[in-house]
Amino acid sequence: MWAVAVLASLALLVIFALCVPLDVLLRMDVDGKPRFRMRLAWLFGLVSTDLRRKEKKPEEEEKALERRRKPRDRRADARVIFEVLRTKGLFSQLSRLLKSILGRIKIRDLGVNLRVGLDNPADTGLLFAFVAPASQFLGSSPHHQIRLEPSFADQAVLEGYLCGTARVRPVQLVAPVMGFAFSLPTFKAVKTLVVTRWKGKK
Repeated sequence: MWAVAVLASLALLVIFALCVPLDVLLRMDVDGKPRFRMRLAWLFGLVSTDLRRKEKKPEEEEKALERRRKPRDRRADARVIFEVLRTKGLFSQLSRLLKSILGRIKIRDLGVNLRVGLDNPADTGLLFAFVAPASQFLGSSPHHQIRLEPSFADQAVLEGYLCGTARVRPVQLVAPVMGFAFSLPTFKAVKTLVVTRWKGKK
């Protein structure tokens, strides 16, 4: 009896954890080399963690460079990817999954402050002819602060930052993810991947 009570308590705990909103804070600073930062906040900010790219040690960088230098059968890799992408119905399942996920994500705030310029000032003007109306539309919301400044110098320029906060309830993602994972096209794609890899190793 106690085992049933423990399992029921664990199930309720998992359901509660999935129902609590998860906030995703993103920021990218662009000034020469882009710097990306992501922060996850759960339980209304009581639990949070930063996801940053760890700096590799010199010996780790040397090992990574050696792995890149080793010859690889890129044709075989491309063939495997092509065979998987040819799976009937896979693209429709992927698009349905993306639409479901994006429909459940709420953008709480968005901030963009960029100075953008292309090599040709005429191309910069043409770019902003398309970008400016979209930025004004997005900036009309009180939660969105969009500022795009053109640079008409004779060189490519990209400076500034992008930041935003999105909120999602993990429990809302269970149904679309499970629907995609257990769909027939996904099973066929996994089977194709396994069979093609197995044949390639023979």
